[in-house]
Amino acid sequence: MSNTTVKLQIPLDKTLRDGVERHAKSMGFSSVQDFTRVLYATVLKNNVQFNLTNLSEPRLSPEAEARYTKQLEEYEEDKKVGKIKTK
Repeated sequence: MSNTTVKLQIPLDKTLRDGVERHAKSMGFSSVQDFTRVLYATVLKNNVQFNLTNLSEPRLSPEAEARYTKQLEEYEEDKKVGKIKTK
């Protein structure tokens, strides 16, 4: 690491900061700053890539996905043969 230290200030909602602090401490970090430094260093050293997924979005089970896919295929087939009227 170089001898130059740069201070990074990131405005955060207090609730977000408190949640990150709890998470960092549960992982053994002394502070959010310590957690952030390790995160940045890990990203640079290991070329870590992030994949963000909204886990709170409802997801279909594989069975439901298969059922809806089949229904959509049946609809498209019925539409082709004229069983379903379109505008």
